[in-house]
Order: sequence, then C-alpha cells, then structure tokens
Amino acid sequence: MLTIRRYRAADAPTVWALNDIPHQGDTEDPSVPLRLQPLFCPPPAFPDLADIHATFIAAGGDFLVAELAGDLVGMAGFRANERGQAQVLRVRVHPAVRRQRVGARLMGAVERRALELGFTEAFLDTSTHQPAAMAFYQALGYREVGRETRPEWSWTLVYFTKQLGSTRATTR
Repeated sequence: MLTIRRYRAADAPTVWALNDIPHQGDTEDPSVPLRLQPLFCPPPAFPDLADIHATFIAAGGDFLVAELAGDLVGMAGFRANERGQAQVLRVRVHPAVRRQRVGARLMGAVERRALELGFTEAFLDTSTHQPAAMAFYQALGYREVGRETRPEWSWTLVYFTKQLGSTRATTR
C-alpha cells in the first residue's frame, strides 16, 4: 500500500539517492530495485536537499515522500517563491513504480498541503528534454506560462502554473 507522508530527517540518505536516480525523459524501468542504496552526503548540485527541514518545512512549505512497503519511491517539496506561489521542487518517482499513479498521488498530496497552508497557485518547472514530465504536469492541469533558455544550457526550461483547488486536481 502506498503511503504519502511528511519527510523525516532519517529519510535524508534515501531521499538523496532517489534524487540521484536518472530522471531524464521516459525512464520507466521496473528492473530498478525498490530498495535504494542510501547516500551519505547530499548531492552537491542540489544544496536545498542538504537541510530539507530548513529549506522547505521551516520556510513555510513542506516536503512529502511516497513510501511503498517500507521503501521510499517518490518525493516532492514546495516552498513560497517571490510571487507567493507554492514553488514545487524535487519531484521524483522511482523508475520501478512510474506509470502506477504514484506521481499523481504525490502531486495531489503536495497540492492539498499547499492549499492547507494558504497557497492558491502552484508553480514548477521542467525542461524540454523531459517530455514525459511535461506531459505528466499538463495531464494534472498545469499550464505552460513561459520558457527560458541560456547559451550555456543544452535544454530549455519550461514554466508551469496551476490554480490550486481547481476541478482538474490530482487524485487522492
């Protein structure tokens, strides 16, 4: 049974490992073992994961994990951005459970929690080299609101928003 709950400090090594799983494009892969080898330091490219409590929870947002039979299989956090939106970050779903509604349930929980905390709109970004992620967010009712590219990037960043509490919400 899938459980979605708030992050606990003891989850950090597995969250760091989950963040490190390749997440480019359509990477559904049931052969990846559910039990991940924990990492012993946060990923340097993601400094916000070094202290999840301070970066997300104490900052007025939250960080949720999806757990299946004792293994973490998904994660997502949010915090306020400069426009007062719930900025959704670090959405990851284990490749072995993709296309099983884990991501939709996790995003639904994130949206409900953001609404409970007083947010009325969610904001997130992904990139054009993640077409499965783009389609996933659009299917959940997110709409594209802009794109950004830079000479040093090999991708284009795509921005999405969603009014929270809308009828096209994700399922429980």
